[in-house]
Amino acid sequence: MKPELIDRFIEFSRSQSLFFPQDQVVVALSGGGDSVALVDLFSRLKQPIVLVHCNFKLRNEESDQDEELVRKIAVVYDLPLYVTDFETAEYSREKGISLEMAARELRYAWFEKIRVETSSASIAVAHHSDDSIETMLINLIRGTGIKGLSGIQPRQGHVIRPLLFTNREELLNYLEFRHLEYRNDSSNQDTRLIRNRIRHVILPEFEKINPAIRQTIREEQVLFNQAQRIIAGYTELKARKLAIDEEDQVKISIRGLKEEEFPETILFELLGPFGFHGRQIRQILLAAGSISGKVFTSRTHTLLIDRENIIIVSGYETNTDRYYFDPEFPDKDLPLKIQCRIINDSTFHPPGDPNIACLDYEKLDLPLILRRWEKGDYFYPLGMDHSKKVSDFFIDQKVNRIDKNRSWILASGEQIVWILGYRIDQRFRVTDETKYILEIKAS
Repeated sequence: MKPELIDRFIEFSRSQSLFFPQDQVVVALSGGGDSVALVDLFSRLKQPIVLVHCNFKLRNEESDQDEELVRKIAVVYDLPLYVTDFETAEYSREKGISLEMAARELRYAWFEKIRVETSSASIAVAHHSDDSIETMLINLIRGTGIKGLSGIQPRQGHVIRPLLFTNREELLNYLEFRHLEYRNDSSNQDTRLIRNRIRHVILPEFEKINPAIRQTIREEQVLFNQAQRIIAGYTELKARKLAIDEEDQVKISIRGLKEEEFPETILFELLGPFGFHGRQIRQILLAAGSISGKVFTSRTHTLLIDRENIIIVSGYETNTDRYYFDPEFPDKDLPLKIQCRIINDSTFHPPGDPNIACLDYEKLDLPLILRRWEKGDYFYPLGMDHSKKVSDFFIDQKVNRIDKNRSWILASGEQIVWILGYRIDQRFRVTDETKYILEIKAS
């Protein structure tokens, strides 16, 4: 006789160390059958839980009816409930992402907020094995490598999935046996969405070829997961040799990468966490070592092919703001830490540190302006009696495109007095005639 679902729930959760009896768990309750079953299983265990529900305002009255049922369930089980709503469509437009991705980002960020506020150990969501199969096929279509073929993992950070041992049909049977009320999301029938198309169209066609296709895929996912762990260990060893993790960027040696036996596989694994996948990896590898200055972007990171390295940074600096400040009263809201002092000492000598500028105070027009460099900017580099375009200066200094776009300029009116971290302007240097020296430290 097949063990009762709750016994398998306990066995799976313990085998994966998902939660312990004393742990408080945040449980995501949408009102759908899977999440209702999850709440009931936890409650039968007398596990300390709090409920969270998101109203995404995407299905009009249906969304509100989901919320009504969730509130009713919280009362029936006598559980704390946290409810929020999101302008999901607006967020989707602002971020330039799909509604599905927008809802995912919003809910997981809020779940984590509640987890911290309630001092809970983890966040439980109701994904089951059918969800994992569908995710695997989506990843296969998108090209996310062996890791994507492994399906959904039981634990990712603080998020746990205690229902991965079972499937949709078993959960529906459980709901019926327990006489539990739940709601059906009408959007789950919309085959314009890739997950629904896989669920309602593609998998049924596969089952005509192999009636046991779901079990076959689950068994393959175990093998893919083991293979991924082997690859991850191999890549970790290579990363120590090839990659340097600096304060705000990661550098991967192009020469070292090209010397490896499986450079594409290594690069795929190294760049995956930064959102680079599939065909993009091959394009990056082809460009590496041959197209210096080429830039690739993911939704979260920017990658630059430099002369010797592949450089990855978070986001992309596009700050066009100008910050005005008086050296005697530096504004605390500046994007950099700025320290200033005025020196009246004829024996003082500038230290020669590129992060410290020593300027002739009386030649400056106040307030000073802190901004990014702009096309057409020019200055007189210290030691030169003629002007030079800032862009040409960066080329001479072998400054890569990312660092160039992240560089700050200090200006006095329309005149550049300092490219922070590189060079001051000859016209504002300290001379024998200088009476007051303005020393600026930037970090």
